[in-house]
Amino acid sequence: MKVVPFSSLSDTAVPPKRTSVISIGVFDGVHKGHQAIFERLMAAKDELDADSAAVITFSINPKGSTGALDTLRLREEYIASFGVDVLAVIDFSPRFSKISAVGFVSLLRRAFNPIGAVVGSDFRFGNPQSQGNGEDLGKLLLQEGSVCRVETIESVLDDEGERISSTRLRKMIEVGDLGSFLRLSGQFYRVDLVPLPYGSGSGELIFSRASIHQLLPPPGAYEAGLLTADRRCIRAEARIDGDSLRVLPLSKSIDGCGYGNGKEALPLDSLYLEKRR
Repeated sequence: MKVVPFSSLSDTAVPPKRTSVISIGVFDGVHKGHQAIFERLMAAKDELDADSAAVITFSINPKGSTGALDTLRLREEYIASFGVDVLAVIDFSPRFSKISAVGFVSLLRRAFNPIGAVVGSDFRFGNPQSQGNGEDLGKLLLQEGSVCRVETIESVLDDEGERISSTRLRKMIEVGDLGSFLRLSGQFYRVDLVPLPYGSGSGELIFSRASIHQLLPPPGAYEAGLLTADRRCIRAEARIDGDSLRVLPLSKSIDGCGYGNGKEALPLDSLYLEKRR
């Protein structure tokens, strides 16, 4: 999957000749609702014989939600697993936030020449004074001279009939309900450790909470999996307090790495938090 700044694609006078199907959203903490959108996007690519499938996401959450469920690096990795060809990242600056719905559609057309779009039922675009939804997206593209089939995917519900959303997942992490997070997202909660600095002591890897920009569950001990850069998953215990995240690897297979004690540091990727002890 090619990852590019959105501005590098939209800064052109005419649309590309290659056609695309697109999806737009933050996709923070990719869950089963997002998964349904990506699966439908790939199906639409085949149905419309588009040249590429593209996802447009944001460098920061436009809604300003506190406590991210992922990082852009983790999001890139997960979106790529669906076979998406291009991930375009919007730098959501104060200037970009003022773009009208019409202006945003003009940028989309110049960047992707979309012939299909798949969006969620809560999808909105444009500044608050001119905000549009999925239906408006198709109409405005047609006014720009592009025929684009727009599909709106209804929210995915859990077994109790409640809507699955990033907001719900965020609340689950806040109370330490990792089991429900797994059930609604289809994956363990994952903390990105790249490129976080860490210290060591008593066999533990010690990360300052100030360096972690993702939401963490409440203080306590958690069963975890430590993923290394070479994709080894090591059983671990994670302890969270007000100042730090401490990770104790439970496998002897990494003895000798030194954790920064004058030896080669252990190359880390991420930490899977599975359940509270």
